[in-house]
Amino acid sequence: MFSKKFDRRVRLAGAVFVFSMLVGGAFGTYVLWPANMERGYQPAQPIEFSHAIMAGKHEIACVYCHSTVETGPHAGMPSVATCMKCHDKIQTKDSHGDLKPGIKTLLRHWSEKKPIQWEKVHDLADFVYFDHSRHMAVRSGLECKDCHGDVEKMDRVRRVHSLKMGWCLECHMQPAPAGSPAGQATRAPITCTTCHR
Repeated sequence: MFSKKFDRRVRLAGAVFVFSMLVGGAFGTYVLWPANMERGYQPAQPIEFSHAIMAGKHEIACVYCHSTVETGPHAGMPSVATCMKCHDKIQTKDSHGDLKPGIKTLLRHWSEKKPIQWEKVHDLADFVYFDHSRHMAVRSGLECKDCHGDVEKMDRVRRVHSLKMGWCLECHMQPAPAGSPAGQATRAPITCTTCHR
């Protein structure tokens, strides 16, 4: 019913379609594979903020900016008011004597009374319950860098661990520390409902 030329074109189009689907599927799987997508994630922030300067050079403790890390489930992000406790007086300038771009942005947010919309770097899936205060408790023996890496050496924070279930379980399944309640076999609970509620 159709010409041979038309039949060849249909077969060629079908072959191109199948090839495109295979390549697209392989690329999509690679890009969306959790280990590839999240380790090394380093988004740009609304203000170029150097942890190497603040936490490293000036030795500002993590809890100064992330004030609820020891008391609640979320570490909390610094408000503009927190930043302005120092930057009301300290306003760095470039070689031409102009305010640095980050300081300009901070001062604009301050004058407009607008919060800074920071980009999350260490964001867990919505079906995972994670409480920072439990992990920061003295008996846990954990430090911020155990999960977040050497942030005090980073100009722009990046994710150094996958934050996937297997990675968390590696820590939870370690032997219970000395002084743990009787019957506690692992460092932390490993039941599903501990993290999935």
